[in-house]
This record gives sequence, C-alpha cells and structure tokens, in this order.
Amino acid sequence: MLPIYKSRRKARRFLFYSLLVLGFLLIWCTLTIAILFLQDTEKSRNFTDDELNANNYSPLPGWGEGGRPVKLSKEEELLADESFMINQFNLYASDRISINRSIPDIRKQSCREKKYPDLHRITAPSSLPTTSIIIVYHNEAYSSLLRTITSIISRSPHKVLQEIILVDDFSTRTFLKYPNLDESLKHLPVTVKIIRANERVGLIRARMMGAQQASKELLILSISITYCLKSMINGDEATGDVLTFLDSHCECTTGWLEPLLARIKENRKNVVCPVIDVINDHTFQYQKGIELFRGGFNWNMQFRWYSMPSHMAKFKLQNPTNPIESPTMAGGLFSIDRKYFEELGAYDPGMDIWGGENLEISFRVLNANLLRVAEVWMDDWKYLFYKVAPREFLLSFRFFFFFF
Repeated sequence: MLPIYKSRRKARRFLFYSLLVLGFLLIWCTLTIAILFLQDTEKSRNFTDDELNANNYSPLPGWGEGGRPVKLSKEEELLADESFMINQFNLYASDRISINRSIPDIRKQSCREKKYPDLHRITAPSSLPTTSIIIVYHNEAYSSLLRTITSIISRSPHKVLQEIILVDDFSTRTFLKYPNLDESLKHLPVTVKIIRANERVGLIRARMMGAQQASKELLILSISITYCLKSMINGDEATGDVLTFLDSHCECTTGWLEPLLARIKENRKNVVCPVIDVINDHTFQYQKGIELFRGGFNWNMQFRWYSMPSHMAKFKLQNPTNPIESPTMAGGLFSIDRKYFEELGAYDPGMDIWGGENLEISFRVLNANLLRVAEVWMDDWKYLFYKVAPREFLLSFRFFFFFF
C-alpha cells in the first residue's frame, strides 16, 4: 500500500502546483489586459474641435528623408502618443515630414531596366492608356493626404496621368473643406478634382462617385437605397482609359504606374494590383514588402494573404517582372479598365462604409451574394462555410486578378 500512497501524494502535489501556476498565469494575463485597456483609454481621450481641426503641418529638414525612420525625443514621444488615436498613425511625425520626401527605389534590377521610352518623348503618342486616379478619404490628415498626391505627381509620367479625383466622404476637418484644401491644390501641374459628398456614403459609394457619372440606371439604383448619387457627383467623372484606386495615406514609388497600365494594355480585362510595401505607422520608415504572396480568402469569406504555390514562385523568381495571377485582391490599390469596370456593374452601392468590396469585385461576374458563391463554387464543401459563417454575414455581400 505504501507505493500507492506515495504515488497519490505525488499526484495531488503535481495537481496543486499545476493549479497554482495556472492561477498565477490567469492573474498575470488579467493584469496585463487591464493595463493595456487603461493605456488605450488614456490615448483615446476626447479631443477638442480645435485639436481635431488644427493643421499642424510644419516640415523639418531631413525628417523621414530616404524613407528613414523618424526618431523622437521622450517629450516628443509623449506628444505623438497623445495624437496617435486621431488618425491611427503617428500624426506628430507625419506633420514634420515633407510632403515631397524622398523614398528609396528598392526595385530589382530587371524591373529598373524595363523602359517605356515614348512616355518621355513630347511628340510621341503614348503606348500606354491614360489613367484617372481616384482617392477616397474621410478626415484624413493633411500631411498624409498631400504626401500621397505629391508622390503620385512626382513619380508618374504626366503623359498618362489624366487626372486625380479626390472624393471627400463628408469630412468634418476644417483644413479639408472648401476653400482650404482647394487652395493647396490649385497650383499643381496635374488636374485635381475634388468631389464632396453631402452625407457619409462610405468607401464603395464614394469610389463610384469618382468613377461614374450619374446615368439613369445608376440613379434608379441609388434611389432604391435612399442615396441619390446624382446630386453628389455634379457632373464630375473619370475621363482616363483606366481607373486606378489608391488609399489616401500611401506613397507611390518610382516606376509604380507604368507596369499596371502595361498589363491592362495587353488585355483590357486584366485587373492589376501592385506589390504593397509598408510605411511604419510609428516611425514612417519605408519597408520593402513581401512579393511571394497572393490574395485569397478563408471560410468566413475574409481576405487573407497566402504563399504562392511552388510553380508560381519559381516563375516569379526566374524573372521578377513576371506578374502572378491571384483569385482575389486586397482592394485598396488596383487598376482596372474604365469601360470594363462599367461592364462588370462597378461596385455594389448597397455596401456600407468599407469591407468586402474586394471580394465583391473579384467575383463580380457571378453577380450574387456569398450564399450564391458557396452554392456555385464549394460543392460538397459548402457545409463547412455554413458552419463557420454567421447567418447575417452570409447576406452581407454580393459576389479573377493579376498581381504585379
């Protein structure tokens, strides 16, 4: 009986210490979460109208140049933390970086050697289609928005840059309203149009405002969802052969536009996305993105990045200028033939604010919601989707891509 007694005592002791460790871990996790919550609460304080409407853009020489990280003193870090929640990035640093800052050309040699000589000859017609660049914003920081616009103009061939269309989704910031922003843009060497919504319409409908004129068909569709886009567009529409959608806080690099347009010239039904590099949200350091990924989606119909299959990675490594096919796109940055976009039916104007539009346009040819996608494409596996997707999610969206 003695050996059994000892083994039971050891078991009880093991159980006691295990519970003690688990209890300690639970307390530690709870305290950590509480501390993080308190920190976030402090950061997310209510800002005054004067603080929100202040345009504090005041660039300092050398800050962020060459894509290098900004280094702040302890006092400056406190100021940066305080204003971080306004735009979810280091606004203090952004306001001290020039809107025309330099960033490195990190392209591979084969990409740099790819030339489009006719774009730089004044008398020669362009071999590439023209593009209208559409940027939607809502209460974007002045410095980041102007940096986006300036990078487009300074690093794009003007022969193909037809115009930049800014769509203000009912911003409340004073520095974004007329005439403040308009005065900042009127001397630019490229046509810049500003369309202002008279109510909050969300990313999808705001993009449509920049891409389409108010046709009879669009007006009827708009009325059915209690939005009248015709009253918002005021006759402004994209006139470029290609629509290029960009986020309002990005920086275009050297040679970013030509490959996108070249792929669409090869086939007007190509929808082309660039490789997305990274700008650190705290230091504004420019960081090279990962190229060997393509877009996909999980069983919840949420966009995800996935590694390329080996044959596709080999194809890309053989020649970095080779584009790769992707079933879906991230949605923030892409180019599409304007007429083809219209043929697809553009975006679904019934989608609110943002989210899901990337999958929606990816699978536009089906012209159905996620239930339709599951029924058509998933066959015997659709039950997995129905198990993991909430019912309200199934009806939230309607339902091919080229990554370069």
